[in-house]
Amino acid sequence: MKNYFYLVLLTISLISCTSKPNKEDIVKLNGYWEIEKVEFPDGDKKEYKVNEFLDYIVLKDNKGTRQKVAPQLDGSFIKGVLQDNIKVVDSADCYYMKTKSKFTKWEEKIVSVSDKEFVLENEAKIVYHFKKFVPYDKRK
Repeated sequence: MKNYFYLVLLTISLISCTSKPNKEDIVKLNGYWEIEKVEFPDGDKKEYKVNEFLDYIVLKDNKGTRQKVAPQLDGSFIKGVLQDNIKVVDSADCYYMKTKSKFTKWEEKIVSVSDKEFVLENEAKIVYHFKKFVPYDKRK
């Protein structure tokens, strides 16, 4: 029975986050992000070379919005009609981004966050890699 308890405890710890982003890094989610690639549970990957739309994230005190925007050559952005409410929640040693739109709601585990990229994993184990958007006039 004692061994069973340790096995269950080990399984739970393996299912939870393997490495939790720092609390201070969560604010790095603010800004414009473009999808770079998606990894599927079966090992397939989809690379995004060009993005028409970006995710614009605004967070304050772990609450905010996520909205699709289209970057323009002059440096401006055209905002999408829908704006989703987001909340970053610390749960079971993981951070989750809980999103609620006009039509649905979902949550994604924040796998990692840095100044230049972040990674999300949804409930279906699909992993999304985002990179910080660099305006067209600053690309070399």
